[in-house]
Amino acid sequence: MNPSILSSERVTSVNVAKEAERLFRSEHRLVCTRTDRLFAILMSLQWPAAVAAALLISSRTWVGGTSSVHPHLIAAVYLGGLITVPPVLLAFFRPGERYTRHIIAACQMLMSGLLIHVSGGRIETHFHVFGSLAFLAFYLDWEVLATATLVTLVDHLAMGYYLPASIFGTATASHWRLLEHVLWVVFFDIFLITSCVQGLKWLHAVARREADQELLLYQAYHDALTGLGNRLQIQKLMGELLMPGSKEPRPFALMAIDLDRFKEVNDTLGHQVGDELLRQVSQRLMAQIRKNDTLVRMGGDEFALVLDGCTSARVAESIAGRMVESLNKPFSLGDHTARIGASIGICLHLDEGQDATDLFHHADLALYKVKNSGRNSFMVFDENMRAETLHQMSMEHRLRSAVLENQMHLHYQPIVSTEGRLLGFEALLRWNDAVHGDVSPVDFIPLAEKTGLIIPLGAWVLQQACSQAAQWHRTGNKLMKMSVNVSSIQLAHKDFVTTVLTALKETGLPAELLDLELTESALIQQHDSSYESLHLLRRFGVKLSIDDFGTGYSSLSYLRDLPVHTLKIDRAFVKDIEISPESRTLVEGMIDMAHTLHLRVVAEGVENRKQMEILVEAGCDEIQGFHISKAVPADDARRFINVSHGEPEIKAMAGAAKVRGLAEVLAR
Repeated sequence: MNPSILSSERVTSVNVAKEAERLFRSEHRLVCTRTDRLFAILMSLQWPAAVAAALLISSRTWVGGTSSVHPHLIAAVYLGGLITVPPVLLAFFRPGERYTRHIIAACQMLMSGLLIHVSGGRIETHFHVFGSLAFLAFYLDWEVLATATLVTLVDHLAMGYYLPASIFGTATASHWRLLEHVLWVVFFDIFLITSCVQGLKWLHAVARREADQELLLYQAYHDALTGLGNRLQIQKLMGELLMPGSKEPRPFALMAIDLDRFKEVNDTLGHQVGDELLRQVSQRLMAQIRKNDTLVRMGGDEFALVLDGCTSARVAESIAGRMVESLNKPFSLGDHTARIGASIGICLHLDEGQDATDLFHHADLALYKVKNSGRNSFMVFDENMRAETLHQMSMEHRLRSAVLENQMHLHYQPIVSTEGRLLGFEALLRWNDAVHGDVSPVDFIPLAEKTGLIIPLGAWVLQQACSQAAQWHRTGNKLMKMSVNVSSIQLAHKDFVTTVLTALKETGLPAELLDLELTESALIQQHDSSYESLHLLRRFGVKLSIDDFGTGYSSLSYLRDLPVHTLKIDRAFVKDIEISPESRTLVEGMIDMAHTLHLRVVAEGVENRKQMEILVEAGCDEIQGFHISKAVPADDARRFINVSHGEPEIKAMAGAAKVRGLAEVLAR
């Protein structure tokens, strides 16, 4: 079996027949080469045998009193040498060639004829012809036997016609004896040719079996889609590189490569386009690596690379940088063009003490770090990364458990008018984990979006917020709204509208009391796909707000076309309005623009009276922030509702509570 095929050629069921033919020719050439060498040895022995036969069997070697060499001896020396030298040279300098074996066959049969002639046509020497044919059958080539037979027949016919005694020792009945001899040679040839054909069939069967085995072995160690190695191949390679008992550890680098945004392309354009993208990615990656490096596809959009002999992080980073750069270029996929990226984690093996599992784990940790840092880059593993990455992985595991087991809860932050009237609440998600304690939404919301947990988590938040608002509404508290934040991933989900309407129906909350807050960038990114969904929700009565306004890509055309009801000015603009004329001017401009578009304005992050007074003077409609109150549990939020309805005992309680901002506003 040819092992090179595992690394250099791609074997498939389509070309396995060609591979079988290649293996057959290779094996047959090997058989012929060995037989060439065998005949070189045989002919080297037959030449002195012919000379000895001429000396021992010829009747005289001297003529009269004058020394004269017998013609048989001359023939044995000169003709024998002429017959022997060319095939011997060809056998050693051109072994396995087709013309070599045909020349050897012709010369071997001429040598048989020479032995017959110098022995005076003794009957025993005729068996040399059959022996020569039998040895020539070792070539497993019937054409060689045909050449040998033709040479024998020409020799025997010529000598039998002109010098019959040189073949049969006498001329008596030579023609009949010649015919008999020819018939025996032909009969023997038929037997040998049949044997050669059967031998060739067997050799073909062996070659086909070896080709099938190579195909199975190739399929076991290679990826069918890209032709690269697979997980099994890299595991075998790592085992060889880390083989215990080696005198010196072999340095190398391991890279874990993960494609960015491949899933979006695959889901949007279809699996056939995705497969073509993977093939093109494989070609680009192969163009960036060295000959002794090994690139494999681990599965899906994951690849791995072993840089054999790599002793420097700088070398690994250089190759990783080239790969990231090459994958950032657009891919032409038929009628489509796609852009993706790659995140790469690198681990170096420079000494002993690490096994393959550790190295893969370290490369994955570095890859995980890259993905959490914005993707489309590369990092080399270090020990400091381990604790940080394990913390992130623990967070992800705990978050998944919290979502599935409903371990989170909602707090509610009041939203009031500039006159101090309570208008509603914004539902804010809180997570108090048994391991990590209070986890900020800034930390776990991006993690939920990355892992896809934001879909079930967002649905739960909607259900809980609507349920609480409906409960307050049924008790006679006529709040104007319950605001709920919506992620861009939720907005893009195909069941988003169904999720919202189901929450309203199951909780009994009137649609006009639900206000969905979407970030400006999410609205613009998902504009085409979500336009219809937003208008449908608006027709059902659901209010829509742009959250964190001013931090995304503001556009008057989007504000005009999108069915929004409210703009929420981000706290980043509010915090400096007391001391920064520029911030104040920006806020005033946002408020004027919103009112021009008939939108209400909510200012977030209001922390003191001075900020509120400036906002009121600028015409802001609603206030939200710590000056009013931080987000509080549902029971505490109920107190705000009672205060807003003017119950004296509750109002006094609010004045003594940590809600003095609202108490001060309501006391005016």
